[in-house]
Amino acid sequence: MDLSFLSMSDIPSHLCANHRSFRTMAGTGDRGLLGCGFMLKPPGWDCQQAARSAYSAVLVLRGQGWYADAAGRRWPLGPGSLFQRFTGVLHSVWVERNPAWAECWIHFGAPVEDMLASLGAIDRDQPVLTPGLDLALVRELWRSVTALDAAQERQLPAHLVRLQGLLLSLLGRERRAAPTASFDSDRACRLLADDPRLDLRLAARELGLPYGAFRKNFRRAVGLGPGEYRLRRRLERARAELLGSDKPISAIAAELGYANPFTFTNLFRKHVGLAPSAWRRGAR
Repeated sequence: MDLSFLSMSDIPSHLCANHRSFRTMAGTGDRGLLGCGFMLKPPGWDCQQAARSAYSAVLVLRGQGWYADAAGRRWPLGPGSLFQRFTGVLHSVWVERNPAWAECWIHFGAPVEDMLASLGAIDRDQPVLTPGLDLALVRELWRSVTALDAAQERQLPAHLVRLQGLLLSLLGRERRAAPTASFDSDRACRLLADDPRLDLRLAARELGLPYGAFRKNFRRAVGLGPGEYRLRRRLERARAELLGSDKPISAIAAELGYANPFTFTNLFRKHVGLAPSAWRRGAR
């Protein structure tokens, strides 16, 4: 059975919980850190232009958000996205309000990160990947948390190797899920971001692809379907208009491609947590 791209509803609820373990091999300090775990997080900034003292690979199990690097590049995050926190590298992570966020992660000291980079297993210029959700791998990581927490000191090197193997399995899935070489994901994202009213089938035609191929390649490259990506860009633009102008809600809705302002209001409330008018009052 192919479990490459499970939806968030396919992740058992008991795996969306707080369950983690950190250990340090004797005499190594932060350089000998190893850890793994599962976490629930509230909406808002998980970190904002912060740097960590060790490497982490974080797999999103549930929720939506985005990752930004110090250069301002941004990647959307959703179930099946994997983002990496590189040692000493500034980055930001934002967690959306709905649905509730759940993640699992693997954590290593800097020497392991350097070794993986030297082997070409990780690329510091590509912090966000899309391996999808493999339920068997997620369950194996859950068992690894329990085992690491109970391990004796002499057993820690074996657990280090085990966690490296799990990480390499995730990274290997990303290579199998890579988009086709001919798909221009940057151009596709620009099309949807620049014109929020653009019909998705017209976007596919602009890229010279059948609609089905466009949707498949977009999801593989970006980690979201084109409809979800367009919705996020619409909500970003809506927040900017609400904050920076006095335009009526109906006018903003029309600019974003919603003929019915009630449709826009309901979507905004669902994803942001407040109606547009209430959000505008609170943000000013």
